[in-house]
Order: sequence, then structure tokens, then C-alpha cells
Amino acid sequence: MKILLFSIAFILLETFCVNAQNISVLNGSSHEPVSNVALYNSERNIATLSDANGIANISIFRENDSIFFQHPSFISIGLLKSDLSGRKRILLSKKIILIDEYVISATKSRENKKDVAYQIDVLDKLQLMYNTGQTAADILLSSGNLVIQKSQGGGGSPILRGMEANRVLLVVDGVRLNNAIYRSGHLQNSITLDNSILDRVEVTFGPTSLIYGSDALGGVIHYYTKEPVFSPDSLNYNFNAQAFTSYSSANSGKIAHFNMNNGFKNIAFLSSVSYKDLGDVRMGKFKNPFYGDFGEITHYVANVDNKDLTMENPDPYTQLNTGYSQLDLLQKIKYSPSRYYDWVFNFQFSSSSEIDRLDMLNDYSGDDLAYAEYYYGPQNRLLTSLKSVIKKDNALFTNMTSILAYQRIDEDRFTRKFDAAERMVQREDVDVYSLNIDLLKLINSQNRINYGLEVNHNSLGSSAYYENIINLDRGIADTRYPDGGSSTWSYSAYGNYKWFLNQKFIFSTGARYHYGQYHSDFLAEGMGALLPYSYIDINNGALTGSLSMVYSPGNNWKIQTIASTGFRNPNIDDYGKVRAKNNLVTVPNSDLKPEYSYNFELGFSKTIEGYIQLNATAYYTFLTDAIVRTDYSLNGSDSLEYDGDMYKIITNSNASSAYIRGISMNLISDLNSNLNFKSTLNFTQGLNKTENVPLGHIPPIFGRTTIKYKMKNNITEMFVDYNGWKKMEDINPFGEDNEEEATEYGWPGWYTLNLRTSFQLNELFLLQIAVENIFDNFYKPFASGIAGPGRNFIVTLRANIN
Repeated sequence: MKILLFSIAFILLETFCVNAQNISVLNGSSHEPVSNVALYNSERNIATLSDANGIANISIFRENDSIFFQHPSFISIGLLKSDLSGRKRILLSKKIILIDEYVISATKSRENKKDVAYQIDVLDKLQLMYNTGQTAADILLSSGNLVIQKSQGGGGSPILRGMEANRVLLVVDGVRLNNAIYRSGHLQNSITLDNSILDRVEVTFGPTSLIYGSDALGGVIHYYTKEPVFSPDSLNYNFNAQAFTSYSSANSGKIAHFNMNNGFKNIAFLSSVSYKDLGDVRMGKFKNPFYGDFGEITHYVANVDNKDLTMENPDPYTQLNTGYSQLDLLQKIKYSPSRYYDWVFNFQFSSSSEIDRLDMLNDYSGDDLAYAEYYYGPQNRLLTSLKSVIKKDNALFTNMTSILAYQRIDEDRFTRKFDAAERMVQREDVDVYSLNIDLLKLINSQNRINYGLEVNHNSLGSSAYYENIINLDRGIADTRYPDGGSSTWSYSAYGNYKWFLNQKFIFSTGARYHYGQYHSDFLAEGMGALLPYSYIDINNGALTGSLSMVYSPGNNWKIQTIASTGFRNPNIDDYGKVRAKNNLVTVPNSDLKPEYSYNFELGFSKTIEGYIQLNATAYYTFLTDAIVRTDYSLNGSDSLEYDGDMYKIITNSNASSAYIRGISMNLISDLNSNLNFKSTLNFTQGLNKTENVPLGHIPPIFGRTTIKYKMKNNITEMFVDYNGWKKMEDINPFGEDNEEEATEYGWPGWYTLNLRTSFQLNELFLLQIAVENIFDNFYKPFASGIAGPGRNFIVTLRANIN
């Protein structure tokens, strides 16, 4: 009897083990789980997928089956099931050249990248993990196809195809970040995003107003944070945590991050916290003697006994007043009551310390520095959103995503001129409410429609005062934006149709209509005293569209062409701002209209799978009613007294026309199974045809070349970043390119040589070591107020707990 019971128990145990024969599919480089890996046998009559935790049940396969593991981002492998006995995991090697790579941002729905006409760069989870950038702006440089301008240490303003600031749309998790006070000059708001918790970033180049609306003239940068992950089918609960700490020598920068995922069957929680403490940036010392003391910080201001003194900097290669700190928090909750519905609650909060404006603090007035204080107050960004996803096919849609969001942005500026007893304090508070509804309808295998609606509301409060630095008494000061308050409303609807004619041709066309309402009030005792009007009302509509074609003649050739229009409605920063810089003061303009772009681009790519991929895109963008800075007069005068000084008046106005043209080239090659090569080169030109002067924000020729070597537990990468000269005759004369920060001949060309490597110490720990700017070259990125870091040693230790 005992033998019988033992035999029955053994059989039941064996049956349970067979039924629960799971295997984990992991990324061979990062050891992170890989979801949606297809497992199938030779006959393809037995198949399964790995779940969100990379776990697949292989008990459905026969003992003599060959099991193939396939994923578009990884090299496929095949193994006998009998060889998998006793193995708990499979490691997949990442493809470098991805023919089947997917993108989301082009139409707000998942598509194969080869079916999309737009030039799109993707930074995936693995690339982000090995990226040594300290901010959400710095990490973008790894694409090699865009430039980052910095006015100070806590900054980063992406330039896409010669467009910057409020002509580039920033999006996080489907919510637009651009608001009513996004500037037209240089915009540093991308640093308020936490790059440590990002899952992927997609950069779409060129006008994409059809899908995203206003501001998407130069392109869209869409940041996707990680998603909460449910427990696998075999478990009721799953816990995962990731952490890292990093140190960089060039700014004594310290970064710490921790996130954890608590997953249950149909609800999951993702929590994240990051903190960075970045010190003053040390620039490179190897400099062309021809440049003299260009870029060096030779003096700083100290306040001694309530008196400002210009002090000599003992180390002019250390850029004083460039350090800052930042705290980032994220909480996501995902709930799926069934396989047809998902709900995602998203909470993000970012708060920085005071951030000094270096490009203003290094200006002189006579023998002394012009400003004793110039800094942004703690910049706070709060975002909450609720996303609903319905995946149940019906007559109206196959998939519908709705996002209701609220944002609160606090931006304050503090300025005090040298030896002045009072500092000017300007406070801006923006509340943003938005609703996006995006729908996808798959009519059949050859026809699909994307369509949707968007409503957006901004409310701005602007206040200002003078504050005595000794007794803290306050007085009246001019606000930066309309002091009576401002509000904006915008309403949009769009539709896009894609037709897969056959295996060679894909056509796409669509249109979007946008209507905007903008209102600002000026108080009679404040800004209204300077202006010939007491309020500004702007109401306008804009109709845009696009037509694109993808032609795949065979042998992995792809030819794409796009004809599209884009637009940008003037925001409050465009029409209602008062701002002084250098010898110029910007004043409001009640007559601003939307600016339009008409874009044509032609591109091609050739892929030899597993060996080489060559991409090239040429584009021409014609701007009408382009918003640019021009000379202006108020009440018959071309100058204005502001903050105690006289300034020449300029304003933002609509130029008749301008153009931007350029070419972007990318080469990727797998030299062998371990060695990969990638190189990019970008050239851009721009002209304000109305004034016959160079258009602002046009970078010099630039690119990046990378060679990467991969072994089982090690990845080593060497890369060179390079920029050409930007001569003074090619620089915009209205201050948009910060020519006062350049040499008298313009912005010098430069390059840096960089090396980084990683070691997978064990299943738990990953060690990353980098040396950037190995030759300690001095360089100053185009239009920037701060020089780039000198030789920089970076050490990062990562832990992954499953």
C-alpha cells in the first residue's frame, strides 16, 4: 500500500513538474526578461509566447521537438527540447541591425519601422541603460542626429533639423509637455524628466503636426517611462527591483536611483525615486592657443558685508555656478480587469534646486560682472494622468486609448545686478489640463485608420516684485508675462489613412484641424502702462495635412517620400513676454499669427541583413509667417527703460518666409558577430528670406561615429562626437545663436574621443566604466553658454533583483 501511495505521489509530482516546465528568456547583455518571444517547433503547429516576465511554458512541446526562439530585436536560436532539460533560462543576443524594429510615436500605435516614412531614431531599454548621460537631454546625443544647446549646467535644449525650443514637441507617456510659456529661444525643460526610469525614447524628425498638432515643426521627442508588470501565469505575485549609483569626475556628480515592481494577476505597481547632485563642471584644458581665454570663467561675484565684489576665479577651467541637484519621483498603477481593458494611473514629480544661469553670470559691465545673481528658483513639475486602453475590436475601432492629464509647472527667476540693493523676483505658475483620445481601426490586412481628438487648456499666473537683500522689503516690478493673467484653449481633430497596396507600396495620407483661443490681460498700473492696449485676444484655426509613400522594390531596399504641412500657434511666451538680454528687450506683439511649414523629404535605406544598413534623408522645409525676432518701436520710440537700464526694443513678429534644408546620413554595419560600427553625419542650412539673414538655431555640420565590441559578459564601446565650425557670417544677428558666447569668428569646431565598457559581474550586479573626452579637449557646443566637460571618468554599479 505504501509503495502504491508513493508511486501515485511520484506520478502526480512528475505531472506537476512537466506541466510547470517553464523557462526564462533573458536579454544576454542586461539579463532583463524579454517578453513576446515566439517559441515554435519545426512544423510550426505548436507555439507559445514568453510573458511580460520573459517566462514561457515549454511543456506543450514534445521531447523530440526542436524549439525555436524568435524575436524581432534578437538573433533567433533553435534548441532541442531534450537539451533544455534542467535549464532555467535562455540568453538571447541583441540584433544590431533591426529590420523588424517597431515604433509607436509615428501614429501613436505600434508599427513596423520599415512601414513608416518618417525618419525615426529609437533609444531602447538596453541603449538607455548603457548611456552615460546625466539628464533626459544628454541621453539624446547618442542618436548622433541632433544637437543639445545648454545655457547653464542644469539645461539641455534639443535642436532637430534647425528647430528648437517651442518648435520641437516634447511628450512623455502620451502627454504633451509643451505649455503656454515654452520659449522660442532655448528651452531647458527636458531635464525635468527622469532618464533613470525611461523604457524607450523615440525621436521623430520633421513636421508631425498631423498626429501631434501645434509645435511639432522640427519633430517630436517622445519619452516612454517603464510600465508596471503583472505576475506571470505560474505565480500569484512577482517582485522585481532595480537600482544603480553613479559617479562622474568632471562635475563630482553623484546619482542614485531605485525602482521596484510589485505585480499581481491583474494589478501591478511601479515605484521609482532618483536623486542627482551635480557639482560645477570642469571644462577641458587642451585648447587652441588662438582662442585665448575663450570660455574660461575668470571671475565670480562674492557678497561681503552686503557689498558685491568681483573676485578672481583661482581655477578658470572650473565653471562656477553650474552645479545643481534634482529629485524625481514616479508612481504607476496598472489595472487590467480583463484582456480587453487596461487602466494606468501615472504620477510624476520633479523638483530641482536653484539653477544658476551661467550665460548671464559671465557677462561684464565695465570692469565688473553685470549680474551678482541670476538663477532659476526651484523648478517643480507635477504630472498626473489616467490612461484607458480598450482592445476590443468593434465597428468604430480596434484599439482606443484615452488620456486625461493634469500638470502643474512652477518656474521662478531671480536676478540682481551687480551692487544693486534689490533683486527682481518673477514667478510663473502654469496649470495644464488635457484630454487625448486616439483610435486605431484595422479595416483589413491592407487598410487601417488612425483618428482622434485633443483638448488642451493652459492657465498662467505671472507675478513679480523687487526684494531688498538686507531687510527683505518688497516693491513693484514688471512681470515677465501679462500681469492680469492669461489662458489658452485649443481643440483638435485628426484622421490618417494607411493603405498597404501590395508588398512594395504603402501609402498614407491624413489631415488635422486645430482651433486655438488665447487671451491675456495687462493691468493699467503694471505692464499696461507700457503698452498701447490693455489685453490681447488671438483666435485662429489651422488645417494641416500629409501625404507619404514607402516603396520597397526588394532586396531590402526602402525608398520613402513625404509631403507635409505643419503649424505652430503663437503661445504666451511668443506674444506676451517682456524680457531683457544683452542690449535688447523683447516686448509683446498683439498681431502674431500662426507660423506654417511646408515640408518635402526624400529618403532611402539599403539593408544587407546581418551586415550593413545605409540610410539617407534629404529635406526642404519652407516656413511662412515664421515667428522671428525683429526691430520694433513702442509709442514712437525704439528703446525702453527696463529694470533701471535702457534697451533697444525688439519683438517676435511674422516674417514673410524662411527656409531650412539639409541632409541626414546614417551607416550601421555588423563587421562580425562581435563587432559593430555606426556613423552619422548631418548638414543643415537656413535663411530668413524676408530679412535676408541667417535663420537662428541652425547647427553646424555634426555627427557621431561608434564602434562597439560585444562579448559574453562585456560590452565595450568607443565613439567620437564631432561638430564643424559655425562662422560669424552664418549666425543669426538677433541673438538667437548667442553670438556673444562665441569667438569673434564664430563657434569653433571640435571633437571628443570617448570610451565606455561594462562587466556583468554576476546575475545581480553590472559594473559600467567610462572615460569621456579622453584627450581633455576644450569645446563649447553651438549656441551654448557653458563649455562641455573635460576628461570625465564615470563609474556606475547596477543591481537587478528578480
